Amino acid sequence: MATPGPGQEVAAQWQAVIGDKPEDNIFDEYSMLALLEKNKPAPKTGGRSAIGTIEYAVNTTVKAISDTETLEVTRVPVFDEAEYVWRTYAGDFVISTFEEAINRGASQKIDLLAGKAENLRLSMRKQINEDIFSNGTNFGGKSLGGLQLLVPDNPATGTRGGINAATYTFWRSQQTSGAATSSAYDNLRSSMRTINVACSKGQGVINPTHFMTGPGTVNGYESILTANERIVSKEDSQANAGFDDNAFMFKKAKVMWDDDCSDARMYALRFGQNGLRIAYQSGHWFKAYPAVNPANQLMDVVKVETITQLVTFNPRHLGVITSIS
Repeated sequence: MATPGPGQEVAAQWQAVIGDKPEDNIFDEYSMLALLEKNKPAPKTGGRSAIGTIEYAVNTTVKAISDTETLEVTRVPVFDEAEYVWRTYAGDFVISTFEEAINRGASQKIDLLAGKAENLRLSMRKQINEDIFSNGTNFGGKSLGGLQLLVPDNPATGTRGGINAATYTFWRSQQTSGAATSSAYDNLRSSMRTINVACSKGQGVINPTHFMTGPGTVNGYESILTANERIVSKEDSQANAGFDDNAFMFKKAKVMWDDDCSDARMYALRFGQNGLRIAYQSGHWFKAYPAVNPANQLMDVVKVETITQLVTFNPRHLGVITSIS
């Protein structure tokens, strides 16, 4: 008996559609952006830039005196401000009337409009997360100032928030080397101890709350921890020879990784007023605008916008371990 040709199969049977949305094969978790969103973000309404008041000098009139000695009456400048310029990210997607017409009813495999909207949202998250680890020069200098600008490999260089760290030592972050001496990652833990103390205001005061690095360095960090082989369930004879991904800690700080972070660096971070913050214009954080229908085309254009900036007003509490190997 002759086997039916492919044309007959196409004519006789529908395909079996598995799933109700496109399966993501592109996007990552974007751990750093999610961390900034959860830890004291700074939504603001209006304003041409994001500013913060800083205290940068000691009152030098203080001294030990005799009972009749006069005080030094001098107005000592002790306050200033740092200023960060807003950055805008934008993107759009197009859906034609033809696409809408054929993507409906029983013939619809996925919601095409919802799928394109989610793809655009994740595409914007991807770009912003990448720029968080950059030096602010992407797109001709129109991207936000990332960690390589705010917490540079050489803290004595660069201008951030309008203040030159080469001139003003109080505006410098912390840095130490994590280069191996004889075996891979043999200096990583000592470097983490060094940067933890350097970023602290004092013993047990304003320490880093997070260490952020790349996936390879997190694997290296786990490799130097004490072996964790144990029986999980005697009844089922289950064994676990590793640590849970969410269990990595150094002192009280959580050790995390992001695929956009270089394995050669590990950032010591804290968030909020005395650390790192993501600032954004309220109502313009991944804001989608109503669809626009061009007069001479059968399509709708949907735009999404984010107005944001990465800021710090206390860089001395931020640090980076460089040259990790």
